[in-house]
Amino acid sequence: MTSTTRGVQFPNRAAAAIDEVVDALAGYRHRGATERHIQDSVERVLAHRGWAYHREHALSAHDRPDFFLIDSGVVIEVKMKASRSFVLMQLGRYAVHDEVSAVVLASPRCTVVAGLPAALYSKPLTGVRLPGVGLL
Repeated sequence: MTSTTRGVQFPNRAAAAIDEVVDALAGYRHRGATERHIQDSVERVLAHRGWAYHREHALSAHDRPDFFLIDSGVVIEVKMKASRSFVLMQLGRYAVHDEVSAVVLASPRCTVVAGLPAALYSKPLTGVRLPGVGLL
């Protein structure tokens, strides 16, 4: 079975997982002055939802996404600011791994998450703007 995410067909597991992650992260007010603080905030959301995850999961010696959801294979990467080419290159490195079913880029900045392609290496990709980011 497949489902459509942003106009692209993907397996239901990946599409449903992305929707759940995006809804959870977008529904929480994140606070923090650094990328590490925002990662901690994302981790609180994942733990509150009861999702099994690894932080800084080693996909390879060089590829360590911020979060890897064990049951769904979704990778979550948090970026405060970074160049589009750097971010896409990094996310593409994650997407080529077989254990990854989908990739979510989470950021407080609209410019970081806007205009992402719908997929990288046939894996769904979506961005979520994290609301409420500010000083602790």
